[in-house]
Amino acid sequence: MARRKRISDEVVLDAAMQVMMRVGPAQFTLAAVSAVAGVSAATLVQRFSDKRGLIVATITQDNAAFARMLEALPPADGAAAVIAVFRLLTPDIDDADAFADQLLWLRQDMRDPDLNALARERFRLLREAVAERMPPMGAPAETAARLAEAQWQGALNQWGIAREGRLADYVTRSLADWFTLLGVR
Repeated sequence: MARRKRISDEVVLDAAMQVMMRVGPAQFTLAAVSAVAGVSAATLVQRFSDKRGLIVATITQDNAAFARMLEALPPADGAAAVIAVFRLLTPDIDDADAFADQLLWLRQDMRDPDLNALARERFRLLREAVAERMPPMGAPAETAARLAEAQWQGALNQWGIAREGRLADYVTRSLADWFTLLGVR
């Protein structure tokens, strides 16, 4: 008879996400996750097969939470509503080195087909939420949402180099300037 799980997969995956947010892919280990989750590394292997399986399961769970968060946003439209979505997704940090460690996960998203599919799904959901809030512009809302996302991504990277203030504030100013440049209040 199988033993009953004392610690659910959801709790284990939350612990794995905590570790992912703290370290880059090279330092993400089953031992680090087991220490945070309170289960053995062997249990992680039993449940998720290997490190990659744990990472895919963690991102899958996080994408589901991301979708729920976007669905719970109040309906609104306009530049302020779009900026609010991106601000919600931007860490409120001032540590560029810690942020740089997170960019290493982007490399994994580009290389691993399963992680790439999960990243594409996440950004599809984001673009839909942004398009719903996009003010009238000279392009379809879906195009404007994609370009606003590109501005957000660029601002994240610029901050990592410029290291000016807090990341969330830098991104907010950058997006506000972008909308102003486009003539949108």
